[in-house]
Amino acid sequence: MGELVKLSAEELAKLREEIKKSAPVKSEETVTTEMKVADNDFSVGKTAERNKKVSTKQVTVTIAEDKMSATVVLDDPGEEEYTAAEIVGILRRNKVITGINSVEIIRMVNEKVYDKEVVVANGKPMEPGQEGYYEFMFDTEVHKTPVIREDGTADYAAVGRHQNVKEGDVVAVYHPAVQGQNGFNVCGMEIIAKFSKELPALRGQRIKRNDETNEYIATLSGKISLNDYNIEILDVHEINDNVTMLQGKVEFYGDIIINGDVENGVVIRAGRNVVINGTVGAASIFAGGDIILQKGIQGAGRGKVSARGNIFSDFVEYARVNAGLDIYANSIINSNIATSGSVIVSGKHGSIIGGDTHGLKGITANATGNLNEVKTVLHAGFLEEDYMEFSALMVSEKKKQTELENVVDEITVIIKSRAKGGTMTKAMKLGLLKLKEKKDQICTEIDEINEKKTDISRRMAEGNGASVTMRGDIYPNVYICIDTAKLRIARKESYTRYVCKNNMIERRTIPIGSI
Repeated sequence: MGELVKLSAEELAKLREEIKKSAPVKSEETVTTEMKVADNDFSVGKTAERNKKVSTKQVTVTIAEDKMSATVVLDDPGEEEYTAAEIVGILRRNKVITGINSVEIIRMVNEKVYDKEVVVANGKPMEPGQEGYYEFMFDTEVHKTPVIREDGTADYAAVGRHQNVKEGDVVAVYHPAVQGQNGFNVCGMEIIAKFSKELPALRGQRIKRNDETNEYIATLSGKISLNDYNIEILDVHEINDNVTMLQGKVEFYGDIIINGDVENGVVIRAGRNVVINGTVGAASIFAGGDIILQKGIQGAGRGKVSARGNIFSDFVEYARVNAGLDIYANSIINSNIATSGSVIVSGKHGSIIGGDTHGLKGITANATGNLNEVKTVLHAGFLEEDYMEFSALMVSEKKKQTELENVVDEITVIIKSRAKGGTMTKAMKLGLLKLKEKKDQICTEIDEINEKKTDISRRMAEGNGASVTMRGDIYPNVYICIDTAKLRIARKESYTRYVCKNNMIERRTIPIGSI
């Protein structure tokens, strides 16, 4: 270390002045910026030093917890001003980099929106896609337990109920998958949408697909079911059990085969044929084709059987039976029978006891009535009700024809008046229009009357020559009716055919050897 030099007072004062000049000058402006973390929100400021004065500008940035939006609050800067660029810069430094709304920021700056939280950035939510799915036009669920109705009660009839379709029905529609759209948050993170998958095509031999509409169409009427992606349509619905009130109703467009009994209160409806291999109680059975009751029906006064075709039944007791063609049975007891064909009662008993039996084309039985002389009514040919209805239609038609003639006469008068050069007033034109409408209405009513007359005439023609044939005994108190003629059997008769001649019933003996 060198030797210290002692300075004079004058030199020391000069040195102090030089040191003072070279010392840094303290700034008059300081902006404090701080970063806080509170409740997962971020508040950010900026620190800068100015040489002359302290800045009062402060920006607070808050990012939502889900990072899908960001807000800023601008403190009142006094005489200073914010710029959109510096606000955007502060946002970016605090990781808000996407979805920034520059228009909103410029508005805040221009309108001097201070001390108020404003959303200045928004993310884009991810839009979920839709998996491919089938819209089925039938109930695909097999109900093994009762369905609970809206009122809380149980629908037991839904148990085991199947679904029917007709040929040409749309049974399913496929809705292709729709892919979702990705999103992002304000921090630039992409939100990926889940990939939407397509479903495999439906299978089935009795369906076809329309590729343009993605519709699946039935090519057969019948019972439809779904197993996995396989659709099955059957034209025969077979039940290997008794049908009870738990099922309540069985409806099918094709054939129905029941390998069991049908209990009271059950309703069976088939588009084609019904075959029941058990006994039938007080049930209601309807078929578009034939009905076969292998063990008969005990209707208890409430059973109903109706078919457009034939009806075959081992026996019919206390039931109402109606057929479009013929009715065959081994015995009929206290029942109401009606058919547009013939009633044929044969077999070991082949008897009709009690009730009312009508066969448009005729009735054949082995025996009718019994020793107790139970009232039994047999009617063949057209019904008296048909004759009365036909007569009433004739009267109505004559009346309508008279009305039509009067209307036509009125129209003719107006038309002739105009043809002679007369002028038609507005009232006359309106009257002519109403007369024409009335004429059309009367013509329509006459056509309807003629249709009914034709139907009755057809039935009368089909019943022409109808007879009642007894191939055994017929007991007292049996009423033989053919067309409008009636005959009460007063004593036992046998082997007789009853026919109608000149509105009188005649007896004709049947040779025993011919039976």
